[in-house]
Amino acid sequence: MKLWKGKRCGRFEDNGSDCERSNCHGWSLRLDQANPGCRFRVARISGGRHLCARMAAMGIYPGSELELLCAGCDSPCVVRVKGGTLSLGKGISENILVVPSACTND
Repeated sequence: MKLWKGKRCGRFEDNGSDCERSNCHGWSLRLDQANPGCRFRVARISGGRHLCARMAAMGIYPGSELELLCAGCDSPCVVRVKGGTLSLGKGISENILVVPSACTND
């Protein structure tokens, strides 16, 4: 069964709801490819110690929840984390792997 239908502007599209097009099958999605308006849980931050420490200082670390407010073609991702709003550049958002927060892996 193919989950992804096509690719447009760095984001994936499918026939289901916008939030469900991300996975619940044990794999993650880069934050810059995720769909705006959905809540996600950080699965992993791929980067050096400096990047991980910087993200943790802003409240973004594995297991934390965030809401993606805005993302687009080569533009910053705007996320809401613990009541605050952050703008993350494309280079940083490519290193943050997320899964839908409502996802329950059986």
